[in-house]
Amino acid sequence: MDTSDSRITFDENGVCDHCNGFEVNVKPKWHPNEKGKEILKKIVKKIKIDGKNRDFDCILGLSGGVDSSYLLHLVVKELGLRPLVFHVDAGWNSEIAVNNIEVMVNKLNLDLYTEVINWEQMKAFQLAFF
Repeated sequence: MDTSDSRITFDENGVCDHCNGFEVNVKPKWHPNEKGKEILKKIVKKIKIDGKNRDFDCILGLSGGVDSSYLLHLVVKELGLRPLVFHVDAGWNSEIAVNNIEVMVNKLNLDLYTEVINWEQMKAFQLAFF
């Protein structure tokens, strides 16, 4: 990291607070190995048990981008979950994203709930932020 983050701080060794935060808060719980797969397997098992006899066993947000689209595929095809797909339309959807959402939901035979944000309110909110 560099000083493009106006709130960044560096310790006496020149290591930024983002890196130190990762080491303390993320890395001890991050297991990109067999241990992580076993942890995930237990979580998925609990979700399936809790969701038994329900229309959905989880909810998954979908933007239509690569990351959320891949995650949706993984959740359904690899983990066998039955998500309600949730999308927030804040007025910034690209045609590609909209198409990706439609393709993913249809190909995986899922239900989609879209929350459409009032564009004038969103615009005012964003202008106030800037």
